Amino acid sequence: MTPSRHLPHTDRLSVITAVIILAYALTRVLDLPSRAVHTTLFGSDLGFDLNGRVLMLVLVAALISAGSDTLIRSHPRLAGQSNRSTVIHWILPGASALVLGAVLNRVPDGLLWWLGLALSALVLLTVLIAEYVTVDRDDPAWELAALGLTALAYGLALVLFALLRSVSARAVISATIGALVAGGLALRLFALKAVPVGRATRYAAVVAVVSAESIWALSYWRITAGSAGLLAMIPFYLVVGLAQQHLSGQLTRRVWVEYAVVGGLGLAIALAYAFA
Repeated sequence: MTPSRHLPHTDRLSVITAVIILAYALTRVLDLPSRAVHTTLFGSDLGFDLNGRVLMLVLVAALISAGSDTLIRSHPRLAGQSNRSTVIHWILPGASALVLGAVLNRVPDGLLWWLGLALSALVLLTVLIAEYVTVDRDDPAWELAALGLTALAYGLALVLFALLRSVSARAVISATIGALVAGGLALRLFALKAVPVGRATRYAAVVAVVSAESIWALSYWRITAGSAGLLAMIPFYLVVGLAQQHLSGQLTRRVWVEYAVVGGLGLAIALAYAFA
């Protein structure tokens, strides 16, 4: 019997996409009041401004996560399984909305911003479709969807790490945000490999800690945002890749050597770019 191919209903996709585009557009015209948040951590004063654009980005991420939940639950494979958790399918749509929104906020008004808005909508639409397809591992398009989501996760991590450096926030804030997003992305990558939730969560926590330490250390280096993103990306890629090999029982000496070579070359290129 030939496996069935399932695609989400176009009306649901259209509504979700329209809401996200509207929310992005509102961030350019709404002038919400900002609020200064101050606290003390380890004896040091810590403060940041919670402005309207940040709140709108969080709102967009929440909207697309809710839309993703509705979309995923409409999959025929989940019929009669109302108690099944779909949280794992929220991660990439939510992270994509946050990162794309942050990038759009840095683009000046004009044609470039409108092109960025259209591209962001296309990316989010593609992510939602891919997440829908990955519900059924027997779907003929599952491998392609999983490959696309994997590439997206690594791309989001790279852009996020660079953005965190570019905003010049305190190390503790950048490291915390980076750890949360990196851990979530790692969790989604492990789920694509059918790793049980408990084990995937533990290994994702390790990835989060490693990413936080990398971002924290790099915050004291006098390098560009792009260089910081590349350097933070290397440990993220290595830890996730080695963890996947270990969880699948394929972590052999040859694999260690391959990752060591790739990591070494990546580090050399990133350092050369950083200090060129």
